Amino acid sequence: MFLLPHLGTIIWTTIIFGVVAFILGKYAWKPLLKAINERERYIDISLKKASHTQLLLKNLKAEQEEILKKARFEKGEMLKEGALQRDKIIAEAKDKARTEAERILIDAHKKVQKEREAALVEMRKQITTLSVEIATKVVSADMEDKKRHEEMVKKLIDEVELN
Repeated sequence: MFLLPHLGTIIWTTIIFGVVAFILGKYAWKPLLKAINERERYIDISLKKASHTQLLLKNLKAEQEEILKKARFEKGEMLKEGALQRDKIIAEAKDKARTEAERILIDAHKKVQKEREAALVEMRKQITTLSVEIATKVVSADMEDKKRHEEMVKKLIDEVELN
């Protein structure tokens, strides 16, 4: 007892299937295939855009690294230049201080020399005054003893030369 469908059922099933297939083909499959094709095309475009964006990001990252490297190099150069300027300023200040110290020392030596010369002039004046006073005393003193007079003059000359 095999179950075989009746010929009428097969015919009606085939007709209904054909009508449903025709209706689905005309109204459902074309819009479904069109939507599927559009979705596939949109996915392809999105994938291309994503790969393009990824490439752009990679390039931007490389540019960013290059800019950072350049900035680090410039920073190093600026630090070197700043250190050189600092050293130059310090050297100039040392030279200026050394020159100023030398000038002050020279001025001090000149001042000491002038004061020494003034003291010598003053001393000579005093010696001259003393010599005149001594000479007056010697002359006014006893003129009888010439030998004593010569000894006194020699002694005074020796004292003057020592001072």
